[in-house]
Amino acid sequence: MTDNAPVDEPTTRLASVERELEQLREERKRLLDEQERWKMLVDLGSDWLWEIDASGRYTFVGPQIRRFLGYAPEEALGKTPFDFMAPAEAARVAAQFEPIANARLPFKALENVNTHKDGSLVTLETSGFPLFDSKGEYVGYRGMDRDVTASRRADAEHARLKDEIIRTQAAALVELSTPLIPLGERILVMPLVGTVDARRAEQIMETLLTGVGSGHTAVAIIDITGVNNVDTNVASALVSAAKAVRLLGAQVVLTGIRPEVARVLVNLGVDLGAISTQRTLQDGIAFASRFV
Repeated sequence: MTDNAPVDEPTTRLASVERELEQLREERKRLLDEQERWKMLVDLGSDWLWEIDASGRYTFVGPQIRRFLGYAPEEALGKTPFDFMAPAEAARVAAQFEPIANARLPFKALENVNTHKDGSLVTLETSGFPLFDSKGEYVGYRGMDRDVTASRRADAEHARLKDEIIRTQAAALVELSTPLIPLGERILVMPLVGTVDARRAEQIMETLLTGVGSGHTAVAIIDITGVNNVDTNVASALVSAAKAVRLLGAQVVLTGIRPEVARVLVNLGVDLGAISTQRTLQDGIAFASRFV
């Protein structure tokens, strides 16, 4: 046989078939490796992976659903995500998701509250993207859920603590703006500083009456040395407080009236007949001591 002898046709075909088989084996190995990587991603990942068909029913459910909602994957197949939500929550989430699905759009971090198999509530963030077949027809969504229950609880607790701090600070400011200091068992002193508006006048009245009514107070001293401005509202508030205190069997002593304040009260024609007045807080305490 010479070097130019023709190659046997069956031998050529056999070699071609062997090459095709080798290519198929390599492709099969590649697909198996890819499938194994996908399985590891699904099984070991912290997020719950899923797929739904065009009708919105689960066709694939990752094993994380056991940890998230307490169900086995096979229990969720054929159901919709809304089957794991309370009716009101399902309606709310559906109203958000339907326009997205109708437009075949991807979405991210759609928050929804689900009911665990044990009855507890689980907050999930859902993200997904639409799936299309080889003809471009819409066939469903693939996505994942992330459990954010602990994070949302922490956010709620933080908001609660923040509100509590705000309320406590507001209450402290009220107390500071209308302090009531007991001197012995039967004398109370309320030193006022700053501006007295309608709201603060109401606080003054409430604090004073509460303090007088809770004990055996004989005299309540209101010191206005630090009040910036005395107008009709302030004067009316003082007179009203004095009258209310007298109804509780005690009397009011007003101290700290500066000369300019005295002129204002005279010009306003305010009747302070129900209120005893003293120049300084010290004078007022000395005066009140006569009644106890």
